[in-house]
Amino acid sequence: MWHRAFRILFLLCLWSPGLVQAQSGLAGIANAAGSEVSADIFAVQGLAVDVTAESAVAARRQAMREGQRRALNLLLRRITLRTDHLSLPDPSDEAVMQIVATVEVAKEKTSTIRYLAELTVRFHRNAVRGLLRNVGISFSETRAKPILVLPIFEKGAVLSLFEDGNVWRSAWERLDLPADSLLPLRLPVGDLQDITTLTAAAALAGKSSQLRAIAQRHGVDNVLVAHAVLRIDLASGGVPQVQVNLLHFGPRGQSTEVLDYTTSIGAGLAQSLNNLALRVAVDQEEQWKRRTRLTFGADASLSALVPLTSLEDWLTVRQRLGASAMVQSIKLQGISRQDAQVVINYLGDTDSLVVSLAQRDLDLALIDGFWMLRLTKDKPQ
Repeated sequence: MWHRAFRILFLLCLWSPGLVQAQSGLAGIANAAGSEVSADIFAVQGLAVDVTAESAVAARRQAMREGQRRALNLLLRRITLRTDHLSLPDPSDEAVMQIVATVEVAKEKTSTIRYLAELTVRFHRNAVRGLLRNVGISFSETRAKPILVLPIFEKGAVLSLFEDGNVWRSAWERLDLPADSLLPLRLPVGDLQDITTLTAAAALAGKSSQLRAIAQRHGVDNVLVAHAVLRIDLASGGVPQVQVNLLHFGPRGQSTEVLDYTTSIGAGLAQSLNNLALRVAVDQEEQWKRRTRLTFGADASLSALVPLTSLEDWLTVRQRLGASAMVQSIKLQGISRQDAQVVINYLGDTDSLVVSLAQRDLDLALIDGFWMLRLTKDKPQ
């Protein structure tokens, strides 16, 4: 099954007060053709520091101290739920230094009293885990594979996807999100090949072949169709409203989830759609973090059969298992030319493990009462 549907209803009264503001200091949502950030969850890259002090040496020392602290805060916010951000730990400068693994410096400039640079700060994973566990805050260490967002706008029964004047797509293009988000969202290029590959009507109808084609073109497995409908609500006195339905298409069928929001907006349609796009993106990332949270103290294990066609297959499976944050250890019980039997010790529940391994191109499935673990390329279609 190659689709699941999330329906999210947003009722936006376009001329009542209240705004949802996008956060500043964030990188814009990437085009699908753009470069990927580092896969290292525990690295904070491109952190700008600019400090003035009584001397260049003092400015550099202060910049390093403040930069490492800011980097830690950014990392903690990246992997935790927004509801926990006000409760994040605030360790001493000495404790921060113990958590830092490496600091790389680029674009360094100095004067007699000023220091400027860009830092890449990497942290010790176990130290970060311990910091959050000590204050009882759960977190995720699993970055999703990129998701292609297809913003479809409907007004007066007219659908727009790649057409000019799609104000909903423009809102997504203006959207600011962290470049190192755990749920990377991408937009299609919108060129002639995209236009001929998929229409708005086909996307809404769930045409698997066309959705798969545009996903493959942009190098993703999963597609999010964000369908925004502008309509007049006669029951509320003719107030314009926007309803958004989210349709997720991918290689794994999942249950439908319904989320409802009512937001009062007073800045016109464009700003309303900006706020909507931000809210959808943030909500999707929060859902992802909840699905992939590490649950310490809830260790479990399962035995799985791994079909093999070569020794290289086994080495690849072992490497990918070891790269998953949820996998604590792997025990090889037996191996032949055709398959291997492994015991996987992991944190959390099996549903979260299945999702986490899928990001490493491993398919874990219960078949006839037995767990089967395959490289995605070997999974029967």
